[in-house]
Amino acid sequence: MLLKNKTAIITGSNRGIGKEILRVFSENGANIYACVRNINQDFELEINSLKKKYKNDITPIELDLSNENSVKEAANKIIQNNTSIDILINNAGTIHTSLFQMTSKKKLAEVFEVNFFSQLSFTQALIRNMIKHKQGSIINIGSTAGLIGDKGTVAYGSSKAALMYASRVLANEVGAFNIRVNSLAPVAGETNMACCPMSLQ
Repeated sequence: MLLKNKTAIITGSNRGIGKEILRVFSENGANIYACVRNINQDFELEINSLKKKYKNDITPIELDLSNENSVKEAANKIIQNNTSIDILINNAGTIHTSLFQMTSKKKLAEVFEVNFFSQLSFTQALIRNMIKHKQGSIINIGSTAGLIGDKGTVAYGSSKAALMYASRVLANEVGAFNIRVNSLAPVAGETNMACCPMSLQ
């Protein structure tokens, strides 16, 4: 198994891309901190099924990227276990679609808080562990919306463009510690977030 004895953190792991990452990483033997905004019965059933099938460890962590205290608490819970973090996947996000003229500063701030600022705060808290162990991989899930400039995506696309730019900067800064930083830019897929005008993983 490719990820046997590796520890991974996956945000937004209860649906869409994150849920599939959770399944594939479990199949490949990773021990996982599965971060979601709310831990509910359905999610607990899902992770228990994966643990039983693939014999890996999955620890649910509540992480609300719109709440600064929640970001700090989630990171602290992971760090307190003194686990060597091998992989961090920043997948959770929010989407908002409206024409530029109709997009308020408040809405821009809400989207950037979830898709950019909180992602950076969460990464800052966890990357110290990777630097200490001089190894790790960070994968930030961006979007083609951050590259193309489609109508109605000024908030979402700008936040994803910022995240992808930050990924390049961080890669240059921590490469000397044997830490890789990459960003992916998926196209729109058949997920709940893509189907809804405003949703939060």
